[in-house]
Amino acid sequence: MSAATVSGDRGKQVIAAADGTEHGFQLTLETESSGLVAMVTGRIDTVEALIAMFMRIAGELRRTGLKQVLVLDHTQGIVPPEAQMRKLFAAMEGQGFASVRVAYVDARGTAVSRMEVGEILGREHGYECRVFDNESRARIWLHYGES
Repeated sequence: MSAATVSGDRGKQVIAAADGTEHGFQLTLETESSGLVAMVTGRIDTVEALIAMFMRIAGELRRTGLKQVLVLDHTQGIVPPEAQMRKLFAAMEGQGFASVRVAYVDARGTAVSRMEVGEILGREHGYECRVFDNESRARIWLHYGES
């Protein structure tokens, strides 16, 4: 993972850019006033790639102490079946997501119904998470109830 700290526009700061070529994706992490934004591009074809992506996000959440994350998924690939999604949540246990609100956006809008299994499993594990096909709705939900 290569890291960079570069100030951006609108109060955003790029804090890390990950070349996940070993898994087929690229991940850019930015901070905003209210939380972490994770932009993912490329291809995710395996649960191992999905785990790697979430572990990188978890590391940044632990480092910054942020309590909200917006994942903007622009990847191609497949949504793992339920059994493999359970493997993802087992790997996420204790990684810092327990007190974090997570909004996951399928930016292409083609797999939300299949991703909802992940939302259900996440809630079963005690995570506050939702899947969206629209960034605006995800941001509204992410900030709902914020003081």
